[in-house]
Amino acid sequence: MTVALSFSSLLVADPDRSVGFYADVFDLPEVASLASPHFRGLRLGPTVLGFSGPKAYELLRLPEPAPDAIGVDTFLTFEAASIDEVDVLTAAAADRGATVLSAPSETYYGAWQAVLADPDGHVFRINHLALDD
Repeated sequence: MTVALSFSSLLVADPDRSVGFYADVFDLPEVASLASPHFRGLRLGPTVLGFSGPKAYELLRLPEPAPDAIGVDTFLTFEAASIDEVDVLTAAAADRGATVLSAPSETYYGAWQAVLADPDGHVFRINHLALDD
């Protein structure tokens, strides 16, 4: 079984502003096939540096922070080689103490994905999505 870090995502107020900032500062190309009203991503080697808007709280079934509180604002995405591996890795993580926030299922952008919290409460995704660019 082989996994790689496919996405490193930040939850931000304005994905367009954030992708513009990081693209300009680091001269990173955008992954156009991922652009949506809720997400923008930049290619950073084999990883996509992602910027998810506030809708991500609902889409990922994450608790929204109170206006004056710090909530989930960063999560890692581990890319699995297949849909079956997403399922196997999700079960393995749950067996080791992770909380499954969203069971493996198809996302609106065509990935097969599970959302979990590790034993310390850090959110991560296990994902399978073939990218064209």
